[in-house]
Amino acid sequence: ERAGNTSLEEVVMIMRQHPYLNLDTDINSKLLWDTSTMVSQKMGMPVQPNKAIVGSNAFAHSSGIHQDGVIKQRETYEII
Repeated sequence: ERAGNTSLEEVVMIMRQHPYLNLDTDINSKLLWDTSTMVSQKMGMPVQPNKAIVGSNAFAHSSGIHQDGVIKQRETYEII
């Protein structure tokens, strides 16, 4: 059986996006980026740029139809 660690920042933000689940962590989501950066530096392991929520490209948009959609209705692509 393969097991792994769950991404804290992804779970927190998913729980926030679905309030009907009635799950609350009291985690300050505004500190997720700083905490991730600190852990990355202390461990000497860089965060992958494409990592959801805390990666440097997490909210980057490339040109084309995707960018057009973001301009027209940002909430479709950036639910957080």
